[in-house]
Amino acid sequence: MHLRRPYLNIRALTVFLIAAVPLLALGLGIVLSNAQSQLRESFGRQLEQAAERTAAAVDAYVYRRIIDVSLLARLTELRESAAASTRAPYDARRVADLDRAWSTNRAVPPALAPMLQGPASRLLRDIVGQDPVYREILLTDRMGRLAAVSGASTDYDQSDEDWWRATFDESASGRLTVSDVRWDESARVYALEIAVPVPDTSGAAPIGILKVVADVRELLAAVAGGSGDAMLIRRDGSIVFSRRNPTPGGRFFANDTLQAQLARATTGETSLHFVASQADGRQLVGVAPSQLGVSYPNLTWLVAVWQPEEELLAPLRTQMWQWLFLLALTGAIVLALALWFSMRLVAPVTESEMHLVDHAKIQRLEEREEDQIVATTGGETRRPG
Repeated sequence: MHLRRPYLNIRALTVFLIAAVPLLALGLGIVLSNAQSQLRESFGRQLEQAAERTAAAVDAYVYRRIIDVSLLARLTELRESAAASTRAPYDARRVADLDRAWSTNRAVPPALAPMLQGPASRLLRDIVGQDPVYREILLTDRMGRLAAVSGASTDYDQSDEDWWRATFDESASGRLTVSDVRWDESARVYALEIAVPVPDTSGAAPIGILKVVADVRELLAAVAGGSGDAMLIRRDGSIVFSRRNPTPGGRFFANDTLQAQLARATTGETSLHFVASQADGRQLVGVAPSQLGVSYPNLTWLVAVWQPEEELLAPLRTQMWQWLFLLALTGAIVLALALWFSMRLVAPVTESEMHLVDHAKIQRLEEREEDQIVATTGGETRRPG
């Protein structure tokens, strides 16, 4: 039994190779798509971690200021000034007249000039001069009257202010309050207002309230310290502070997507990431919550960090285009070779190539075929010439 020599059909090979190219391209597309999804997930987690680090820096900044203000409220000069003002008789009509004169003239009435020259006011001016983050510091007594101030405030009676009422709280010891970022008319800056009770040395109810207006521009350093764009926002999507636009009051560009993601989150403290569209392209966004809301429910802040998806996936997409080019080049070369070989194999023999034919061999093959016919039929066959 003779083994048949394997024969490779060029045409069949070409057909299968051409058919395999689209399948290979499809498989490559699926692999690259999966790789993009994995990279997107990985970069999303990295942005989450960046948001968490930024949120921790924001928390540290605010808590540090809270501790500083709490320590200031225990200084002897401030305690003595608040206690002395509290012991002074309270005349509601006189307080109203002084407050009206201060607010109308935007200047300290002459009757209150000694207060600005007292030791407590000089101390507060010195603190503001040494630390420009503190734009204004004021001290009130137990009734809300100013006992000391670092500069010209807007009014004299603070008892009708929301921050004063919230801090005094009609309780035995009062409570520390921190406002959201807002425009402060007295200091003319966007600031945090931190108010703490001034404790009496006897341990009784607070003898006054100390309020500090802290410029939030230092907060921008914490927000802008990481990679990508960052923004401090509230849970409703309004902007607290932004790297690009430090003016609060705007809206987060991906607020709709953010609200949908927060609604699906299991807890309010869950960090998350998602893809959102912006005018300049798709953005990969990481979000993490601030922990300030645990102690101060009015500070429901989130840190959002985002980066263009195109920048993150650019290396992979460059490789994808290189692979597609290589695939197209390979297909073109295979097709060209198949066409060339096909043309050579089916080309007819020309007269110039007839001398290459072995006529004697052809004649012997013909004679052998005739002998086989004679042997089969038993007859005779005449051979020509």
